[in-house]
Amino acid sequence: MENYKKLKKQLDGLIGKIKFSPNSNLKLERIIHLLKILDNPQDKFSSIHVGGTSGKGSTSTMISYIFQEAGYKTGLHVSPYLQVINEGFQINNSLVSSSKLLKLMDKVMPAIEQVAKESPFGKPSYFEAKVALAFLLFAEEKVDIAIIEVGLGGRLDATNVLNSKVAVLTNVGLDHTAILGNTIEKIITDKAGIIKPNQIVISGVTQPSAKKIVADKAQKTGAKLLQYNQDFQIIPNLEIGMLGDFQQVNAACAVEAVQAFSNQKVTDQQIKTGIEKAKIPGRMEIIQENPLVILDGAHNQDKMTALVTSLKKKYPDKKWLTVVAFKEDKDADEMLRILAQNSETIIATEFHGTPLWGSYKVEEIEKKITIQNPSIEVLLNSNPIEAVNKALELAKNKENTLVLVTGSLYLIGNVRKYWYPIEELL
Repeated sequence: MENYKKLKKQLDGLIGKIKFSPNSNLKLERIIHLLKILDNPQDKFSSIHVGGTSGKGSTSTMISYIFQEAGYKTGLHVSPYLQVINEGFQINNSLVSSSKLLKLMDKVMPAIEQVAKESPFGKPSYFEAKVALAFLLFAEEKVDIAIIEVGLGGRLDATNVLNSKVAVLTNVGLDHTAILGNTIEKIITDKAGIIKPNQIVISGVTQPSAKKIVADKAQKTGAKLLQYNQDFQIIPNLEIGMLGDFQQVNAACAVEAVQAFSNQKVTDQQIKTGIEKAKIPGRMEIIQENPLVILDGAHNQDKMTALVTSLKKKYPDKKWLTVVAFKEDKDADEMLRILAQNSETIIATEFHGTPLWGSYKVEEIEKKITIQNPSIEVLLNSNPIEAVNKALELAKNKENTLVLVTGSLYLIGNVRKYWYPIEELL
């Protein structure tokens, strides 16, 4: 635990007090500078680059599990983490130890200080440091394949220094609109910025206007495009380890990416086993059975709609007791509208421990729900663990009830330690 605290302190020290500005002049120069000092580790392993709005973490995880079943040594970098930083640094789908990451930070931190002195753009950011750390790890571990999830957007994301053989674009929706733009077209234009010449691009994008933008970008760039529902389909009778109908498209994209990378050398059985084994915490995660508790980090309208649709289909007779918190920049009204139609009781709470972002206050959530649906029972508790305890207590006295905790990955990170203390994960 001491090593973890040291690692977290080092990385957290790089969190700036200024939130990301869409008008910044900074492009990729700073991360390029940092990686050059580290001898360009990103050029020492093969990679698949995964972008999009919804499903990129699930798709990345499925790809990693399939490759592991096929005998590849895999690296997986996903963000944000729920409980521990190590979640973003995985070898063969196991968290890398804090001691190993600390040793690598002994190389990354001096390089960061050197960039801070030499670059007109100042000190590398928290996310840039994590990306550099992941790339260094995968190079030193000599992975056969690294699956790298985009952090935010695509074009200017620090991961976009990669020259991956395969890129995946999952479906897009309205998220991070202050940074990426307030239309699907603007958002997909930014996310399609990960497409490179001579690449194979797997697209799970479904909106017609967005599909056209991806197709145009692939053509202009000289990339080969394979599109869902055109070049590949949902795979029938595939047992998917993750819950939710929407995972079928993610699985189809994952399989297509694996076969594109491996030249169709991965067997059907390896695919089947990998998809069955793949799990990702905080995404339609059944954390306990009695009463039934499901954790899901849905934090935009599309994700919330997909979550609610899947839950209604899987548990048509269940009554819902919902615990929610939302990041302050999210469209909470739309998510609450979707949840209020399906919940008997909503417990509003807040998440804590995020230096840059706060959550809506419980009173604000209550006000929004009351305007939309005055008849719904609303309870307030700003302590997320106490809010979950209250939900469990109420559920025991209500037959056929499921407890849903949702609205933010940060909330899921706060409450998941109720079942899985951090010490158990490290």
